[in-house]
Amino acid sequence: MLAAGSSFGPYRIIAPIGAGGMGEVYRAHDSRLGRDVAIKVLPPHLAASPEVRARFEREARTISQLNHPHICTLFDVGHQDGTDYLVMELLEGETLAHRLEKGALPAAEVLALGTQIADALDRAHRAGVVHRDLKPGNVMLTKSGAKLMDFGLARTALAAAAPGTLTESPTVSRPLTAEGTIVGTFQYMAPEQLEGCEADARADLWALGCVLYEMATGKRAFEGTSQASLISAIMKDEPRPIRELQPLSPPALEHVVRRCMAKHAADRWQSALDVMHELQWIAATGSPAGEPVPLAARHGGRSLGWLLVGVAIGALGVGTLVPRLIEARRVVRFEVAPPRGSTDLRWPRVSPDGRTLAFLARDSAGIPRLWVRSLNAIEGHLLEAGQGLRAMSGDYVRPFWSPDGRYLAVISGGRLRKIPVAGGPAIDICDVPGAADGTWGRSGWILFDGGLGDSIRGVPALGGTPRPITFIDHARGEVQHSWPFFLPDGRRFLFVASRTGAADEIRIGTLGSKESRPVGHTQSRAEYAPPGWLLYTNGDRLMAQPFDARSARTTGEPVPIGGNVTEGAGDFSVSSAGVLAYRPDVLQSQARLLWVARDGHELAEAAPVGNYENLDLSPDGRRVALCILSGQPPSRDIWVRDLLRGTNSRLTFDAGDEICPIWSPDGARIAYCKWGGTSCLSIKGADGVGAESLFVKGVVVRAWDWSGAAGMILIGTMSAASMDVWGVPADGRQPPRPLLQTRFDERGGRISPDGRWLAYATDESGRYEVYVVPYAGPGGKWQISTSGGNYPQWRADGKELLFQGTDDQSIMAVDVRPGIPFEAGVPRLLFRIPLVQRGSGGYRWALSRDGQRFLTLASAGVAPPADLVVTTNWTRELRRR
Repeated sequence: MLAAGSSFGPYRIIAPIGAGGMGEVYRAHDSRLGRDVAIKVLPPHLAASPEVRARFEREARTISQLNHPHICTLFDVGHQDGTDYLVMELLEGETLAHRLEKGALPAAEVLALGTQIADALDRAHRAGVVHRDLKPGNVMLTKSGAKLMDFGLARTALAAAAPGTLTESPTVSRPLTAEGTIVGTFQYMAPEQLEGCEADARADLWALGCVLYEMATGKRAFEGTSQASLISAIMKDEPRPIRELQPLSPPALEHVVRRCMAKHAADRWQSALDVMHELQWIAATGSPAGEPVPLAARHGGRSLGWLLVGVAIGALGVGTLVPRLIEARRVVRFEVAPPRGSTDLRWPRVSPDGRTLAFLARDSAGIPRLWVRSLNAIEGHLLEAGQGLRAMSGDYVRPFWSPDGRYLAVISGGRLRKIPVAGGPAIDICDVPGAADGTWGRSGWILFDGGLGDSIRGVPALGGTPRPITFIDHARGEVQHSWPFFLPDGRRFLFVASRTGAADEIRIGTLGSKESRPVGHTQSRAEYAPPGWLLYTNGDRLMAQPFDARSARTTGEPVPIGGNVTEGAGDFSVSSAGVLAYRPDVLQSQARLLWVARDGHELAEAAPVGNYENLDLSPDGRRVALCILSGQPPSRDIWVRDLLRGTNSRLTFDAGDEICPIWSPDGARIAYCKWGGTSCLSIKGADGVGAESLFVKGVVVRAWDWSGAAGMILIGTMSAASMDVWGVPADGRQPPRPLLQTRFDERGGRISPDGRWLAYATDESGRYEVYVVPYAGPGGKWQISTSGGNYPQWRADGKELLFQGTDDQSIMAVDVRPGIPFEAGVPRLLFRIPLVQRGSGGYRWALSRDGQRFLTLASAGVAPPADLVVTTNWTRELRRR
């Protein structure tokens, strides 16, 4: 037993928490980050075995990749004075076992917790990790839901056991209800485990069935007065039906649990994802207890819940002003402000009936949240199932409505999901690697796009395997199809075809045919609005053009209907009921290039106000490489500004976009990312002399760092639905290789000046945080930021790490000691940069070599963005022209 006050590196032991067959657990304090953690120590009798220690460390590295909202997070692994230890998230709450002492859980809670546990198991199984000791004692109930603990430890213990010890319990629990009843985890072990056979992920599903049964009934599925009788019950008997013990439980839950506990693994559900989907379906359909689920409820029929909502609205006296205005065909224009504590409204989406508005807004921590607001209501409400959404770019998902208005669909974290607007958990439809934006048609199909080189793909809304819907015509120079939008018949759809060296084209396709034909040109996506209009943007103007949906042809000249909308994607939405919503883009990309001291006071203007977006300071501090937006149509180019002479020289001249410049260590060259028909990494002499050289071709979306110590260029690439960090040897003699590659976004990779450490940001915890890992070879992983962070940079001496807060304005600093183990202090705020709203992403600040001055891009003082603008019966204004 460790004494209070003893230390493991930066961790000071406070008090013991518990002990079991696989370790002793203590509450400890992390002196670097000022937080309490849990430390699990490997017992001496296991630590004495080199094989067990090796398995312990290897398993710990595996578990460290299981970042999931419902899995206890592993922070660190270490070895000190002959003792191996793990540092984990300290969970406040009670175990499920403790909760079950009070009896069965309500059905809604069983479904919610069961969904969370199944989701956690699915994440682990996809990573090749089998828990093998799932039981109520290893599930912690916290304010954020269920947390699955002790991942992999039971597997390690079993794997290390001798052949004759398979009948021993892998962990030890408290006694059961009766004296003499077997202790341990036999109650949750699958038949194949008891027989000593190699068990796979389906053994966890057996245990999940046992846990669900116990939550629903308050009783264990199998009981025995001895080891032999308990094993016999598991191998031969069936548990009592749930409805005999809890008559009000949903009938469908019995089916889910029974199939989890099938005696033969082949007869069970074959993945935790299957179980999660079933539990979500039971929760979403709201089947009355003791009654079968009506078929109409599963296939979109109007349910009693919607009628009750309508009755409740009338009883509460909520006004019906907006629906009446829609029906009266009156034109009314009003603004929708951000919810309290939120900013940066994006992606308004009007429901098909025009009565509800969905949108995204950043909370105080800078995290996008999905909101729904009835146009009758004064305030909106958060869709809880829509939180933690991750877009391919790492910023925003773009929701879209089901035709009946009951669901919002989103593409998040590589999955297509539908979220019940009336409440309930999100329901997965299918995996969609690389997808971004979608549309849901009356035909029951959902279409979505992807990245460069992707065509439009589709899947039935009830689930299935996505398949290509359009054909990219490379002979015409097409490089991507995007922004699908169904026409009212649910068969035909609009989409945008991007072409090399030509304007984007609006085309129309049909389900079942890969043929398409052009409709017109655009600078954004396009939507159809009854009775016959095509909406798209031209520059910063929202345009409406007469359009015949039957012939799919434009029939007149476009007219402007809104000004200063977001260019490119176009934050607008229109419903068949005549309601239009869009996000004005009143902010300019005008920025000031300023030298700022560490306390934030301005030292000097480094350039006139301009359309600057991202920058990098030369190694000698005399020049800055900038991305500047200019021209019509606007494009981004790299410029070099001599800070001593006050002169600019243009480095790139292509029609496409060049962004994210980074200097070579000797200051002679500049690497940058090119966006256009293809995306790539290019290099050019900083003096502009000589031709541009294509260095890496592929889906290169950012250039992050050029490290002299490591001889490596770090770039951001797109993989599936996430951004990864790859390394490119600067000498060009070896191919690129992944440095950070998970299903989460990794960005802003920077190698320490000595070449030993890699700092980066990832959203694996649900928001971006800054971490440090060894650049080469195995080792730990240290979280640097504590309240969100992005875009880290090292001071030239490697003793300080700086990063940008998730509000995109705060500049934070952390003292670091890059030894073994790596040590970091508590983050502190240096200053804030006034936000430049629009930009291509990347760094907006650079640090001088002495760390005393910052070169920053700050807002030129334009007003904050306007609220969302909503207009009812917007087409009546067109008739007056």
